[in-house]
Formats: sequence, C-alpha cells, structure tokens
Amino acid sequence: MYELIQHLIAFKYACKINHWSTDNYSKHLLYDRLSADIDTWVDSIAEDYFMADNNKSVFKSNILNPKYINQDLVKSCEVIISHLEELQTDGETNQGLNSLLSAIEEGFLNKLALAKLT
Repeated sequence: MYELIQHLIAFKYACKINHWSTDNYSKHLLYDRLSADIDTWVDSIAEDYFMADNNKSVFKSNILNPKYINQDLVKSCEVIISHLEELQTDGETNQGLNSLLSAIEEGFLNKLALAKLT
C-alpha cells in the first residue's frame, strides 16, 4: 500500500513537471486536471490503512521515490491501475479499503483517457 502512495505522489509530481514545462495553455490545464484528486486519495489511503492501524512510522521524508517519476503519464497511469488491481485481489484489504481502491482505479481510468490527449 505504501508503494501505491509513492506512485500516486510521483504521478502528481510528473504532472506538475509537465504543467510547468508546457507553453500550450490547453495542455497546461490538462496537466492540472490530471493531478486533481491525488492529494485526497493519498490522504485517504494514509488515514484508512496506515493511521487506522497505528502504523504512522512508515511515513518518512523520502516518500517521493524518484524511480517512480515518469513524465510519460500514460505509462504512469497504466502502472498505477495495474497496482490498484493487484491490491484489490490480493485478499489483504478489507471491503472499505477495496471500495476506496476501486474508486481510485476508476479515477485513473479517466486520467488514462486524459493522459492520452497529451
């Protein structure tokens, strides 16, 4: 689950790098849309999975893992969707967390469609 948080943070960071680097105003707005909801999802996972289990010690200042930063947002979406599917089927998460992961997956399917426009 921690790796998922790292992927989500890296995705937002990659969106912001693309956002700040483009001269195309429509892409500028598109990168903003792609980074939307990430903070909410990360916070929900952190609270529902780690904090609820009193496992706050996992959170370190190096949570942004550079190896997960990929400015190819289509590939990043595909990796995150795959990771979400694995987590939902591994049998280690409860129904409430699976519901959250499913909602994030749905969000990333939409982000994948948007990323293909970049």
